[in-house]
Amino acid sequence: LYQLLGGKFRDEIRVYCGIDINGKRLGKSKTWIPEQGMTPKQIEKELERQKILFEEEVKNGTCPDDKIKFVDFSKRWMEEYGKANLAVKTYGRYGDYLKRINQSIGHLKLRDITPMHLNHFYRSLEAEGINKHKRYDSDGNLINAGKLAPKTIVDHHRVISKILATAVKWGLLEKNVAERADPPKIPYKELPYLNEEQIKQMICLLDDEPIQYRTMIILLIYTGIRRGELCGLEWKDIDFENQVMRICRSSQYVGNKKIITKEPKTKSGIRQFTLSSTACALLKQYRLWQRQEKLKVGDRWEECDRLFTTWNGTPIYPDTVTDWFSKFIKRTDLPYVTLHSLRHPYVKSTTKKYLFFLVPT
Repeated sequence: LYQLLGGKFRDEIRVYCGIDINGKRLGKSKTWIPEQGMTPKQIEKELERQKILFEEEVKNGTCPDDKIKFVDFSKRWMEEYGKANLAVKTYGRYGDYLKRINQSIGHLKLRDITPMHLNHFYRSLEAEGINKHKRYDSDGNLINAGKLAPKTIVDHHRVISKILATAVKWGLLEKNVAERADPPKIPYKELPYLNEEQIKQMICLLDDEPIQYRTMIILLIYTGIRRGELCGLEWKDIDFENQVMRICRSSQYVGNKKIITKEPKTKSGIRQFTLSSTACALLKQYRLWQRQEKLKVGDRWEECDRLFTTWNGTPIYPDTVTDWFSKFIKRTDLPYVTLHSLRHPYVKSTTKKYLFFLVPT
């Protein structure tokens, strides 16, 4: 098919691929423009060659679908790639990010997305009040004017980049334009942590707290494990005879407070810690307390092997630990630190020193 447009020949090649469930013919097409200076005979010969090549591409599945929109491909990506390769919690978080992403660029075809589109989207995420999970300080003032943190914006960028990279891998795009976009830089912020005297003070203050939370916080600052790994501990992971604690799972929740057990991604995630005699004594005391609580509850107790549970034996939520620790710190004259800051190597090493001399009450 020849059309004379602006002094140039433009040829459209179409290949039909059957019919859909509604009886509509399916097909793919491409536009081929002859090189300047080609004679009509050369054009005719090359056109026949292009027809054959394009038909083979369609048959072999190597022909890019240049009409697919980002929203449609992102759904396919989540279904075919995300479910098989992403952790459950990560999969849920990506789904939340894609709600914002598709509102902005979902209507665009994959091939039409440019770095400018992405940059405009990232700038829009910096607007005030866009964060649905608004946080307020002690005086009731909105923190950071309800803006998204730069790291959260960068996380949106990473989702887009992963999806476009897969489109390239699957032959739907020639290049990943997200690589040329400009997401915000994440400012460096050193996590505050307690000094030696403050650590000693906190350990002493924990003596007056409920034994369950005292045990949890002592283990966190002694080992530096994550809160999910703490909540995933089971009694079979504690070897009292050899004074060893083994980490081999993580307890997390997704969606509407649904608890999941996540196995480590790599072998390095499975590790063990040597416990001091004081730490073992605290764990034995806590185990005795838990057994007494189980007797009080009776038939309402749901049997599981977890160290840390709710009142009726079900696994404790990781956020429960975080919320309790935040309230505990506010009740003291210690500087405000987060639960995550207890993973700091200095805190962990200093805590070990004091645990050899403290006796559980």
